[in-house]
Amino acid sequence: MLDLLIKGGTVVSPQGSIVADVGIKDGKVAFLASPGSAEIEAGRTIDAGGKYVVPGGIDAHVHFNLKVSEAMQAQSAKYGSRAAAFGGTTSFIDFAFQAGSGSLVEAIESKVAELKADKPDVDFALHTFMTGDISFEAMEEIPEAIQGGVTSFKMFTTFSPGSAVGGLFTDDGRIWGVMQQTARHGGMAMVHCEDNCVIDFNVRRLYREGRQQAPNIHEARPTLAEEAAMARVMLLAKRSGSPLYIVHVSSSDGVNLISEARGKNLPIFGESLHNYLAFTQEDYRKPNGMTYHNYPALKTQADRAILWQALRDGVLQTTASDDLTIPLAAKLSGHEVDNVPGGHNGVETRMAYMWSEGVAKGLISAERFVDVNATSVARIFGLYPRKGIIAPGSDADIVIIDPNLKHTIRLPELHSKCDYSLWDGLECHGWPILTMVRGNVLVENDKWVGPEGIGQYLPSGSPMDV
Repeated sequence: MLDLLIKGGTVVSPQGSIVADVGIKDGKVAFLASPGSAEIEAGRTIDAGGKYVVPGGIDAHVHFNLKVSEAMQAQSAKYGSRAAAFGGTTSFIDFAFQAGSGSLVEAIESKVAELKADKPDVDFALHTFMTGDISFEAMEEIPEAIQGGVTSFKMFTTFSPGSAVGGLFTDDGRIWGVMQQTARHGGMAMVHCEDNCVIDFNVRRLYREGRQQAPNIHEARPTLAEEAAMARVMLLAKRSGSPLYIVHVSSSDGVNLISEARGKNLPIFGESLHNYLAFTQEDYRKPNGMTYHNYPALKTQADRAILWQALRDGVLQTTASDDLTIPLAAKLSGHEVDNVPGGHNGVETRMAYMWSEGVAKGLISAERFVDVNATSVARIFGLYPRKGIIAPGSDADIVIIDPNLKHTIRLPELHSKCDYSLWDGLECHGWPILTMVRGNVLVENDKWVGPEGIGQYLPSGSPMDV
């Protein structure tokens, strides 16, 4: 006897879409079968006719319980994971925080314990920050971290001590040292790419010209800053042999660099955020326009169009939210280009936005939607095929999307602990009507119906090619 049978929906994978029945037993996908061909009794049958059945979203870039400055203090995974489930995300990847000479392994152990104490509603894996003047001793812990299931290590080419986001900057030599370890031991480097020197020059120039006001932050942190840093770290990755994942690509020039690298068969992967796909630097001029800001800064409408094209064509492999929710007052507390808080309330809205603005409007196919939001994420971070696909033996992390349902996002109906949303008032064409984690139906028709706090820690593996 099955636990669940999902009947007659369009089951989507990156390879194609088929109308099929999906059998679920003991938290796993038991089979896919032609509609009506599997006459097996089930504890519950769900009619998915006319709807899309997709793998649960994996958000590879969230920050829960993180404090990087007095202004930027994020919500807990208790709230973030609940928001994720309502939005059709069934797994998230958060970050442990290693700094300077601190122990990498201890930072990971502390973060796992912290997340487990929050009792998240969906499953979770970990990256780790490696920040500041990373010690040789911390680098030498990378093999142990990889063996323990944390295989991705994020560094920053910007944010010197005293910046709005705290002292996260790491020099190229230390990035090179980390990459040598990840290359040898099956890990992957992740880098936030913005050139600190270019930014410093532009900030000082804007102050000199009397144009240091926050809405000019795209001039302080231009496309050149992203492009210059990406070119450097790509060279380090090429020379070391390390896979490289570039977070939140925001510009057409960044896309071009990734395209060139992948054309040479280098293991380089690119992520964008759904707010970069939605907004441009012109939004900074709106009332409370700095709510739209995240790092890197927003770019032009032309950049936005290229990001969509890159996701459609496979030049960029993933989307994420970079969820770091902070109160509105904190978000608006910086008034100059060098003290603007980042952060974005986005884990709940990513999947619906990507469907409505991507699939429904013909910018990406349903198959690419699944790939960039689930399958490629799982492959890059070593969670595949347990996650990211609807296939026999995989976890039954499933989302049902009604493509004909129109839903307007309203702040009071969102579930993050946050008093603002960039997405308030957006009408979505298509909406997730059911979210399931390991066979447990958690959300159905915008209501919580399942067990709470069932999230499990997921050890990551080495990156797979996509």
